[in-house]
Amino acid sequence: MKKIIILFVVTMGLFGCEDNSSRNVVSSQEIKDNTKEIFELKQKAIVPILEMSKNKQFKQFILNECLKQEHGEYNVYLSKIIAEYKDNISFSEPIQELAALSARIKSLNGGIEPLLFYPRAETIEESRLNQKSSATAKLAEQTVGVNQDVYDPITNASPGYVLTFDGELIFYDNITEDFAWENDVWVIGQEETGVNMSSVGDDVFSNYFSTTGIPSRSDGQAEFGGIVQVTDLGAIEPWVAGKLEFAIICKGTSGNEVKKEFDKRKRSHFRNNKWYDYQFFIGNWTTVAFGNLMVEKWMELDGGQSASVSMTIPPAVPGGVSISVTVPSKSKDDDLGQTIVQFTDSMEQEYNLSHINIKRKHQ
Repeated sequence: MKKIIILFVVTMGLFGCEDNSSRNVVSSQEIKDNTKEIFELKQKAIVPILEMSKNKQFKQFILNECLKQEHGEYNVYLSKIIAEYKDNISFSEPIQELAALSARIKSLNGGIEPLLFYPRAETIEESRLNQKSSATAKLAEQTVGVNQDVYDPITNASPGYVLTFDGELIFYDNITEDFAWENDVWVIGQEETGVNMSSVGDDVFSNYFSTTGIPSRSDGQAEFGGIVQVTDLGAIEPWVAGKLEFAIICKGTSGNEVKKEFDKRKRSHFRNNKWYDYQFFIGNWTTVAFGNLMVEKWMELDGGQSASVSMTIPPAVPGGVSISVTVPSKSKDDDLGQTIVQFTDSMEQEYNLSHINIKRKHQ
């Protein structure tokens, strides 16, 4: 889940003197001030965006750009919107306002691109391919703006805003995922840093394939993982953040390790407790190569600063000592936990982690 992390840094001086390193320290108050200003700027950016959304050609441009998924998501950078309409006299005032706000956000945010995320683009794409509609929520009469920085994990909702006739921003309703995927809801957010931007193979339908029907393993047989069922979608990734980016790490007691950062996958693959199969080949499980058990850890990647998580590897033989190993990660990543997969386990067994269930298969 997306998190705002406030760093509290204590600087210490000796006899009132300041060393060189303290000059580079950003105080917690400065971080709070930046976070607050970025939020306020995003909120202000909703106004010119909604003003331009009254134009049908502009709305079509936004849809077309979001369907391209140039960054692996249904979004478009504000900089691209500005570049497209900066010479259009009909949009001169809102574009100038948006350009100033966007530049300030990017400056305060370390160069991270602000963007517009359009959840309904996924629904439109799927309805075109399926040639049917799947509306599940009431339809709003106008475009609703949402600030990505505000999300209630209890209700899985974010406040939505619309414009009055006088161009003032007013509260419309608390926007849920179901509503956002069926209505013109535009989220002002920012790109994720340090994550895989690819969405290659993000097919419309879930591609879960069952095992061959043989419940037991044989030594040296091909083992596949990356089979996941999300039990709480909002807890793993708020809807305002878009697609899911999972990673898997498998370690055998013999020391062998296999890991994979999966490409982005749209949320529809994981709704309603559906299973999704990344068809990830772990290896030919021989007890010599991997031992009699593997430890499997899952993470949901959101980027951020360099960090780490730990994995506990049980002893290879009875009476041995467990070891803890460090796995590189990012500060905003979610550690979904780990489980032990034993060679003697049934291939039909499900393993419960934090907000997900996982399985294995062979073919």
